[in-house]
Amino acid sequence: MGRLAVSAALFSAALIIEAGLVTFLTFWPIGCELRRVDSLLGFLDLYSIDSNLDVWVLMLLHLLALPLCFIRVAGLIRRHRRRYANARMAIYLICYTTQMALLAKAVLVAVFGSDMLSPGRHGESGLIYLFAAILTSLVCVFVEMLSACALVSGWEEGGGRRDEAGEPLLDKTDPAALQRQSTVAMLLSFSAQDTPLLLVAFVAGAVAALGQALIPYYTGLIIDYASIDQRFEDFQRTCLLLVGVAFGTAVFTGIRGGLFTVAMTKLNVRIRTSLFDALLRQEIAFFTSTRTGEITSRLSADTTTVSDQICLNLNVGLRSLTQAAMVLVFMFKASWRLTIITFILIPAIILICKLYGAYYRELAKAVQNELAEANTVAEESLSSMATVRSHAAEDSARAAYQHRLRLFYRLCLKEALGYAAYITCTTFLPNAVNVVTLFYGGNLVLDERMSAGSLVSFMLYVTSLNGALQQLGDVFSAFAAALGAADKVVELIQRAPQMPDPGGLQPGAFSGHLELRGVEFSYPSRPDTRVLSGVSLSVAPGEVVALVGPSGGGKSSIVKLVERFYLPAAGAVLLDGRDVGLYDAKWLKRHVALVAQEPVLFARSVRRNILYGLEIEDGVPAEEVPSSEDVEEAARLANAHDFIMAMPQGYDTDCGEKGVSLSGGQKQRIAIARALVRKPTVLLLDEATSALDSDSEAVVQEALDRMMKDFTVLVIAHRLSTVANADRILVIAKGQVAEQGSHESLAEAGGIYSALVRRQFSKTTSSASLAASGRSSYVNLPSLNTLAPAAGAVPRPKDPL
Repeated sequence: MGRLAVSAALFSAALIIEAGLVTFLTFWPIGCELRRVDSLLGFLDLYSIDSNLDVWVLMLLHLLALPLCFIRVAGLIRRHRRRYANARMAIYLICYTTQMALLAKAVLVAVFGSDMLSPGRHGESGLIYLFAAILTSLVCVFVEMLSACALVSGWEEGGGRRDEAGEPLLDKTDPAALQRQSTVAMLLSFSAQDTPLLLVAFVAGAVAALGQALIPYYTGLIIDYASIDQRFEDFQRTCLLLVGVAFGTAVFTGIRGGLFTVAMTKLNVRIRTSLFDALLRQEIAFFTSTRTGEITSRLSADTTTVSDQICLNLNVGLRSLTQAAMVLVFMFKASWRLTIITFILIPAIILICKLYGAYYRELAKAVQNELAEANTVAEESLSSMATVRSHAAEDSARAAYQHRLRLFYRLCLKEALGYAAYITCTTFLPNAVNVVTLFYGGNLVLDERMSAGSLVSFMLYVTSLNGALQQLGDVFSAFAAALGAADKVVELIQRAPQMPDPGGLQPGAFSGHLELRGVEFSYPSRPDTRVLSGVSLSVAPGEVVALVGPSGGGKSSIVKLVERFYLPAAGAVLLDGRDVGLYDAKWLKRHVALVAQEPVLFARSVRRNILYGLEIEDGVPAEEVPSSEDVEEAARLANAHDFIMAMPQGYDTDCGEKGVSLSGGQKQRIAIARALVRKPTVLLLDEATSALDSDSEAVVQEALDRMMKDFTVLVIAHRLSTVANADRILVIAKGQVAEQGSHESLAEAGGIYSALVRRQFSKTTSSASLAASGRSSYVNLPSLNTLAPAAGAVPRPKDPL
């Protein structure tokens, strides 16, 4: 059933129920008197403050006026949008005016009405029928207001729009509403796991609320026993009871608070774990388009806000709700008339909370977003402090951070002003009601219809009720803030990765034949920029193939596609004739190892950095976890064993955050050992030596030359000396395979590779010129014979660049 159909059904049901029940509750008690009425004046004579006739007339007026507000806009189109807004405003005005009039009627009955519960002989309806009619109208008017506004909004959204059959679209899904529903549903599912704990906490809170309600009751008795009846034994006994109740209330309050704190911590852990798991599932493109500072802000600040606010305010909300319920029972016992008067506070607080909650929710989301932006700026500068310091850019970094903080401050200022106005209203209203209650209660004491102790007890009840209602208002606004922060967290948790899940293929035999067929690729962040255009290449098992060419040609993109960081727009990336997406992800990363240009080490021991991804925590069976001998063998192959053993704690030495305690060459050799310990079949080397000095490059290159003969190797290099011994060299330029062949054949061909060789010796032409001009720009370059002793024999300098 659509949203409009549900709204129409609710509106119709509320109208029918209100009309039927209020009419019955109005005329049934005065049925006998109605039979004797023979004129309009006789009918008016039946009216009194103790009758329901005014409630019935009020019901008729708003039932006639309410449908007129949206009947006129049912067939309007979108150009009359202001009429829709006016119709909603009229509905709110009619409904709120009706509810205020009903509450005023209840107050008049409490002040001037009789004490008769059942109908009287002179047209009195009796308190039961009176308040039943008032309560029925209040509830039905509220339902009518919500459903009527939903109808108007539905017509507005569907106005002027047609479906394929030409019919008007009368229903539409609200993304914001769906997000709120999804957020609330997920938070409830997270909290549902702690239901037993929350139930015990709720029971403890209910007992504590009962104790809080008994304290004013015994206080009033003590005042009566001490000043009016002067019964010393009852006075002492009641004092002892009061002490016992206070102690029990404190104990159960502590139990409730402790249990809710435990639930809050468990919810915090649960949300953080779910969010972190969701982030780990996301594709690489998500992390390139989303800044790290924003992600860490969601993972730290927002999750804490959500868990703390949800559990803390659930604790306060349940406590306040049970406290209000208990207090109301004792208030009615003390004086039902005074109790009705205090109810004029409730609708005012509900209205203020509703308006403030909607405003605060949106403002809280904006504050969280601005704080995330500020954290992003700070994280970017702090994580690259060496670059900031080397360029003396501290002032600009400070200015950027302060700019974000100024925007954050402005939003917080608006938040503070709104909160101040909210607190002003919710503080004044209870005090105003206290004055009215004291005035009327004092008159009851003077008329000897109420004792002084009962009035004191009632005022304590009012204070307790006002505090509970004010806390409920605070809980409402805090929940709005928590939902504002939770929207983004839940959105990230529910975000589906934009890549299909990998397959589960784990073949027993794997030769490592790598192939790209007609691959076209663009990065998701730059969909209009073609990086690879129909690239096809093949690397046979045991073959070493090098990719060279100008920067930005697409070499590293090929490696990223083989690693399945991205999906090609067209074509296929195959391993042993199967698409890489068919293989199990963990199996694939163990048989296809990557050594990147800038290896990242973690704040753990050297041994655990080499074993990264191959530990029991990674789901690797214990018998398949590489042994210490395997780790040392991989380190020896990577020329890393000697410097590792020279460290204070050998393989147990901590590398520091991002390997800060190691040099570039040492980090690179540990990264090579990390790849080799997997005993891969395919080895991907992406600029593995480009960031090293000459000595470190020589050591790392020696390790690479020793091991490349045992694997299928795809190596990317700008330093051509590192790939001269490759079986084949492919020149990648402008997203295509421009040339391929051996080092000697390409060096003498006079093409792009030949020009790259000349540039590394003579530095006559830039990479940008090479990429832009192609082969035709190389004809004026000096011949290779003038740069090398023999044709095709290019010597390898120690530092070619």
